[in-house]
Amino acid sequence: MARPEKPLPEGKDPQIEAARWMRGLRDRSGLTNRQIAQMLGVSESTMSRVMAGRSPGSMHRFLFAMTLMCDGSSEESLALMARMSRRRRAHLQQPVEGLLGSDPDLITTPAELIRGMRVLRIHAGQPSLAELKRRSPNRALAPTTINEILLGQRLPSALVLARFVAACGVVSPESDRWARAWQRVMLAQQQAGWRSKAPFARMVRFKLIDLGAEVGPAFVEPFKDAHEEINGHLAGASDPD
Repeated sequence: MARPEKPLPEGKDPQIEAARWMRGLRDRSGLTNRQIAQMLGVSESTMSRVMAGRSPGSMHRFLFAMTLMCDGSSEESLALMARMSRRRRAHLQQPVEGLLGSDPDLITTPAELIRGMRVLRIHAGQPSLAELKRRSPNRALAPTTINEILLGQRLPSALVLARFVAACGVVSPESDRWARAWQRVMLAQQQAGWRSKAPFARMVRFKLIDLGAEVGPAFVEPFKDAHEEINGHLAGASDPD
């Protein structure tokens, strides 16, 4: 017989608030920790730690997954992520840019995504746009596109971000975190009314599949999953390339 779940402590700790919110989603959905763990492909003990607010490195990921799984409010979810990010930055006493460059789990806004890409480029040795293209799979990273993105004039598609992080030397499973960062940002954009066209979504999906032949399916799959989640499995909206 499973042990009864301990009540969460009082207070305004962001991780505890996130755990309390996820418990509420779970209970309203009529699910158990075991069922959720099976659906997410993790152990029940991992899920128990998350629901107790004791898994700081995973709270963003599970908060996002629970929001989608249990039809939670994306606005509330993003607000909780932001509070956890602010606390973590203060705790580590690191500059925002340096931290975002090494921890994509903290990215929740378009500005943070672009800043994180800039820092990632610095960590890769500040290659020129031409060098980024040369390093990218199939040399397919367009310098004009990446320049506009790094200047904050547009957001990357899942495909462009995958090419960029590969060009910067990021490999799986670290690359998975960038795919999830993109997914969080684009979910917020959708909530703000962003939409694009289905033909582009199909094109991006096919190009992501092709990219898998160059860098391997383990690298590409999270980006493809994020792209399809944001685009309603290609039913409507899409990313521009």
